[in-house]
Parts: sequence; structure tokens; C-alpha cells
Amino acid sequence: METKAKKSLIQVRMDETVKTQAVEVLNSLGMDTSTAINVFFRQVIAENGLPFQPKKALFNNETLAAIKKSDEEVKNGKGKRYTTVDDLFEDALGN
Repeated sequence: METKAKKSLIQVRMDETVKTQAVEVLNSLGMDTSTAINVFFRQVIAENGLPFQPKKALFNNETLAAIKKSDEEVKNGKGKRYTTVDDLFEDALGN
């Protein structure tokens, strides 16, 4: 006869935006938050550590500021538009 494992409750505080975005991704995978946390914990056990390599942010503040500026320009209709990648490089390189 199979024995049922005891259940345990975990409470986590996190940024609401992060939670909302994560739940959207999980839902698109057909998974709820509880299932995702269970999968994560099982992977921690299987890997005997985190199931991924923690890394620093990919972009520094200067790059993030440039991306934000570019996004704002596009949103306000001020950004340049190119028909092809070659046109972009031609403009950027001044050829």
C-alpha cells in the first residue's frame, strides 16, 4: 500500500510584476505555480544544487539606458526605420 507524503506550505514574498509575468509563462506551459515550484525543488534535489548557473545581469546600466531610450523613440515615432539590415549597416557605418 502506498503511503501519502505529508504536504507542507511555503509562503514567498516577491515583486508583484515578477509573479504576474512568471504566472503568465507558466500558464502558457499548462503549469500552475505550485507545480512549477515542485518541479524546481525536485530539480534542486536531482542536481544537488540549483538547476541552473546563477549569472550577473547580461546588460550594464549604460546598455539598459540605451535600450530604454530606443524603446521610447520608437514608441514616440522618432526612431529610424530601415527596410533591410544592409540599409541599417550602411547608415550606421556611413557608407
